[in-house]
Amino acid sequence: MNKKSQGTGYGRRLFLKAAGVSIALPCLESLAGPTRKDVGEPMRMVCISSALGLYPGAFFPKSFGADYQLSPTLQPLSKMRDQFTVFSHMDHPGIFSKHGAMKSVLSGVSPAGALAGTAVSVDQVAAEHVGYRTRFPSLHVCVGGTLGASWTKSGIKVREHGNPRDLFKLLFVRDSAAAIKAREKELDEQGSILDLLRAQTKQFERRTSPSDKKKLDEYLTAIREAEIKLQGMQRWLNTSKPNVDYDATGHPHSDMDYEFLAPLMFDLLFLAIQSDSSRVFTAGFGMHNRTIELDGVTGGYHGLSHHGNVPKSLQQLQIIDKFYFEQMARFTSRLQDTPLANRGDGTLLDKTMVLFGTGLGDAARHSNRDLPTVIAGGGLKHRGHVEAKLPRGQRTPLNNLYTTMLQKFGVEIDRFNNASGTVDFG
Repeated sequence: MNKKSQGTGYGRRLFLKAAGVSIALPCLESLAGPTRKDVGEPMRMVCISSALGLYPGAFFPKSFGADYQLSPTLQPLSKMRDQFTVFSHMDHPGIFSKHGAMKSVLSGVSPAGALAGTAVSVDQVAAEHVGYRTRFPSLHVCVGGTLGASWTKSGIKVREHGNPRDLFKLLFVRDSAAAIKAREKELDEQGSILDLLRAQTKQFERRTSPSDKKKLDEYLTAIREAEIKLQGMQRWLNTSKPNVDYDATGHPHSDMDYEFLAPLMFDLLFLAIQSDSSRVFTAGFGMHNRTIELDGVTGGYHGLSHHGNVPKSLQQLQIIDKFYFEQMARFTSRLQDTPLANRGDGTLLDKTMVLFGTGLGDAARHSNRDLPTVIAGGGLKHRGHVEAKLPRGQRTPLNNLYTTMLQKFGVEIDRFNNASGTVDFG
């Protein structure tokens, strides 16, 4: 970081040199420096997704209301049934992209050909709200391959971390002085390149047609996002990382060793929440046709999802689905058992919304209707199993739930993407 930016809280590129004119970035919360002095305990958001959906016959409960009977897939959550809500007949009305729906599960909009800002995912709206008040506006982990469900306003897919060792290093291992110095130089050079790109783009702006101007605006939005990211990374570069008591020396048998990898990934998310390293997270289980290392599973995952109602295939698929909810139960239970740290009564789960969702309602039929959806924690007044079918038989847009989540997170928003309203938690 150059001397001019030290001690000011704002770097030199808050004023960007473009075509000889200084352009000031607006005063943005996302450019705020590192702080641990938020008023009250902050809200968190965790979005868990499965790329190949869930078998609906074992997921959806047969009755509605608070006294519904848990389905086989939801059994791992039995000890905390008053802390989560299950929804039936929710989905993204405009999505009919089969497996491609994994890219739109958190937005309800296909990113292919979407205009800038129209396919942003719910986690990235929340991340923009937090900005760099935490070291990472959002963190994204995956097991068994990426999902590609998180998208910025400018249409950039957010990177997911599949290696727990690398993620642990990123979160909790301080870089050497030489590495920090090299990173400072790299960030400064990247900022200079952004300044040049912005200036060159401005030179063409007056000569463009309306359609070309729209493309330029999208390009400038991407530059602005990168600028904010660089500013935030510079501020946190010399801030010490938190110390945690955790053994990260183990090794999985392979990248299909879900019994090792999944608990470790959720442990790292828990530590990131506890240390306030971030407040927005996604955790994904990817699409592939390899054999997952779980007892009783011998077939390829994708093949099992297209089970053809063969009992042996269905049995193995349900082992995988139930494993996902065992991880959710373990994670949410740990949050529930952790008191808030000197900032009010309650537990971490009271201040953490944990969503499980998927873009496939039934992988065997490539159906994107009736998406299995569960939300836990967040201080919400949970409602058991909710029939979300509307009076005329239509399904409730899943973005209604996302709108409610964003409002609970503190984002001032009336409607997220194509939502038609909100979800009432009483």
